[in-house]
Amino acid sequence: MEVSTATGSVSSDVQLSYSRSEGDVSPDDVEWKHKENEVWHLNKDGKENDPNSYYRYTATSTNLRGKKYMEDKKKYPSKEAAYSLVCCKCFQTDHKMLHSAESIKSLQSFLKENQDKEFFIINWLVPGGHYTVVNLYVRTLPHGEDEIFDALLVKYRMGDDTFRSERFKFICDLLEAPAAILTMANTMLGGLRPALIGQKLTAHHFTGDNYLEIDVDTGSSSIVSFATRSIVRTFSSIVANIGFVIEGRDEGELPERMLAIHQYGRVDIDKIAMKYDYVPPEAKAEAKKKSEGKSKSRGYSLMSFFGRGSQTGTESSSKSKGSGCESDVERGQREKLL
Repeated sequence: MEVSTATGSVSSDVQLSYSRSEGDVSPDDVEWKHKENEVWHLNKDGKENDPNSYYRYTATSTNLRGKKYMEDKKKYPSKEAAYSLVCCKCFQTDHKMLHSAESIKSLQSFLKENQDKEFFIINWLVPGGHYTVVNLYVRTLPHGEDEIFDALLVKYRMGDDTFRSERFKFICDLLEAPAAILTMANTMLGGLRPALIGQKLTAHHFTGDNYLEIDVDTGSSSIVSFATRSIVRTFSSIVANIGFVIEGRDEGELPERMLAIHQYGRVDIDKIAMKYDYVPPEAKAEAKKKSEGKSKSRGYSLMSFFGRGSQTGTESSSKSKGSGCESDVERGQREKLL
């Protein structure tokens, strides 16, 4: 089977070879633990009043494009999401952090330990404190069960950034929120309609052997940045469903299926954020360059020092030898006295 992508036609059989999940996979089978007693936790029982929690929400309550959408514009309830939530974590750093799968050591180790599974990572980069909100999902949809979704996922994975930005769709449903936030969402952000988020904000895409990562920079738009700061301040009063879809645009890519979805519940970002010592690669390279420069400079200084020391030692030795010899004038004077 061949599928067309932004970078040309590729064999789906070959490109899906990175998929290693076999049989049923449950998000409860895996656990990414960064530290003990993390405040942000899974709400397993669906409690209504469980602050600083996240919940595995069903995708079937969300309507997505149907098979004939390009003709009739009709939407139908999605089938269950292809990826299920493993966990959410929030990190606070001194610098903006990209590519969490490589930058966060505990996540890097987790992915290596679970090479037989596939993961989807969506990160929100929040300004005003360099927060990185990491949402980690594991694929639970068996390969081959939804060939249309599988083929579209291959297109997305193999496509260039332009293709990805045109297809990655964000769906937000605010279940509870202060009136001011609802008004802001409607007036500043154009309501809560599905949005191609890559066309509104800068999105960075990363792929690994068993993961696909998307980092959304909410600070890349002044309007969204302002709204995000306001939402963060009132996050503890918000309950929201967050979903992601790869947009289908023809009958061969439809119907759409939810990629991943979950629910946030009354989160206090100051309580859930974990300080993380992160240094960007460019800063590391600059520090290494400076260190190497200092080493070379120190080497030249030592060479100069020892060079001067050798000359001084030679001169001192010559003077010492000279001071032990009698000059002709001194010898003449001595002979006159005799």
